[in-house]
Amino acid sequence: MTTYPLSEPATIYAIEGDTEAMSDVVGQGTLADCVDVVAAMSPDRQQAIFIQMDDLGLRFGPPEVAELLRFLRDESAGLSDNEIADIPDDR
Repeated sequence: MTTYPLSEPATIYAIEGDTEAMSDVVGQGTLADCVDVVAAMSPDRQQAIFIQMDDLGLRFGPPEVAELLRFLRDESAGLSDNEIADIPDDR
């Protein structure tokens, strides 16, 4: 099972040349916010960015961002906190 830290702060950077060195900031927010920004970009532009988690040692390059976009498009949102709290404990 894949888990993404969607509520954690992240920054979108442009890729300059052949490296993923931190360059121009394209967007910031939670990972979910950043995914929304990237989803609105053209496919070519999506191949020219990466997402760096601000407080975690995670970086999503173009292939990982594409996988994340597919995952979020194909998967259901799951249960909300309120829905989880409403699940009866049948023990």
